[in-house]
Amino acid sequence: MRLRSTRLRQLTMGWLREHRWVMLVSPRFLVLLLTYGLPWVTLVVAAGPGPSGPEPLAILQKECVSCHTESKRKGGLLMDSRESLLKGGDSGASIVPGKAQESYLIESLFPDADSHMPPKGQLEPREIAALEKWVNDGAKWDAEHWAKLNLPAKTEVVRGVLPDRYQPILAIALSPDRKILAVGRGSLIDWYRIVPGEAGKTETKVERTATSKGHDDAVQSLAFSPDGKQLASGGFRSVLFWNPAAPDKSVREIKDPFLGRQTALRYLPDGKKLLAADSIPSQLGRLHVITLDSGKAVTFDTAHRDSIFTITLSPDGKRYATTSADKLITIRDAGTNEIVSRLEGHTGYVMAAAFSPEGDRLASGGDDEEIKIWDIKSGKKTGSFASTRSGPLYGLTWLVDPANGKRKAEEKDKEKAAAINTDLIVSIPESGKPSAFTELKEHEGEQRSTGAKERAFDKVATPLFTLAFDSQSLWSYAGGEDGKLYVWDDKGKLKQTLEAPAPKPETPTVAAKNE
Repeated sequence: MRLRSTRLRQLTMGWLREHRWVMLVSPRFLVLLLTYGLPWVTLVVAAGPGPSGPEPLAILQKECVSCHTESKRKGGLLMDSRESLLKGGDSGASIVPGKAQESYLIESLFPDADSHMPPKGQLEPREIAALEKWVNDGAKWDAEHWAKLNLPAKTEVVRGVLPDRYQPILAIALSPDRKILAVGRGSLIDWYRIVPGEAGKTETKVERTATSKGHDDAVQSLAFSPDGKQLASGGFRSVLFWNPAAPDKSVREIKDPFLGRQTALRYLPDGKKLLAADSIPSQLGRLHVITLDSGKAVTFDTAHRDSIFTITLSPDGKRYATTSADKLITIRDAGTNEIVSRLEGHTGYVMAAAFSPEGDRLASGGDDEEIKIWDIKSGKKTGSFASTRSGPLYGLTWLVDPANGKRKAEEKDKEKAAAINTDLIVSIPESGKPSAFTELKEHEGEQRSTGAKERAFDKVATPLFTLAFDSQSLWSYAGGEDGKLYVWDDKGKLKQTLEAPAPKPETPTVAAKNE
């Protein structure tokens, strides 16, 4: 197949200029070449080798990948591997190895293409030639090199000490036995003991027992191991591990290969591996799997194009969901880490998610102040609701409503029992007014549903950023901007407000006197 004259002219002149052949080719030969449309390969052979041209994978990463990510997939195309290019998008396969002239990717690069790519620019002739040659040579793919191309450069960062008065609570974790509460307050980790009350006599109390020096940066994330014998904390380019029985000092630290803040952590069910979300705002959200025995961290992909806020495990431990500032939710197989579903529909950051007790649905919330309900199998939104002026949603949990669950269990008529909704979703919003939603109603399409019944908790006068929920006692623990830990009972009554520990007095400085 011969190139069209306009394309040949561009490639010819660009190539000749690149290889300094313009003065060596006679005008008559060039006219004949353009007139008869000799194949590009003929020109290359005749002209001989020159300096190495642009790198094909680097061109794809620079010019194409921003429109063909997990979160965008313009034209249905994901560009993250050779296999994804072979699969293609809405227009079919993007490349046909060995046949550049039959490859949609190559055809779309020329100025007169019907669907020109990139849409707001034009590749140089030498770049088109490099990609064409790459396809003709079989489109070889170096996965390790591609991953490096998609990572921002790791810069040196000089870190100072956070002020003692900077104490927002960005992370909370409740131990599996429901007895210990770990609270990330500024750069510190405060440890609390939960003392259950005696029925009809005393109330549950939360008491601070210890404070640990956490990270140089603010503590971004916390997670207990399934057996409760270990706590992981995430900070800037660091994951620390703690023994809850002796929390005075961390027992281990992993730093590589982190590039940003570790904004979410989640142990896998066997307790042998830890998922860590490595985030650089507006640039990167990637996932690592840390094998705890060896301490080795493996990066299996770039999960999102922006910060990851949560990693949520399904009740059976077989899947997990990630939420991100790129407005995308991904659901992955916990064994293979492969994406099984992508949920798109939020108009702002997605900052919280929770699986239903059966694991077949997902609730999500974020910057658009709306809780959305998704059917995981179909990937479709089945409902949405929100409080009035709640602000962004930072925390969600989903469990069986005890009252309706009891009704359902006691109802002998099967049809009536099936009609009883047992959903209970608790949300923590920036407004400081947590809410419990029950009796969810499904709807199709984009219509917003008002069918969820809301019960508001006692409000607090600070933005709330994180939630821990006890699924047995139905007590809620949350914290936020003012550094106070708030505790609500199962009725949504505020039971305790625990102040941040008083900062240590600063050592006064003495000005040097001139001699």
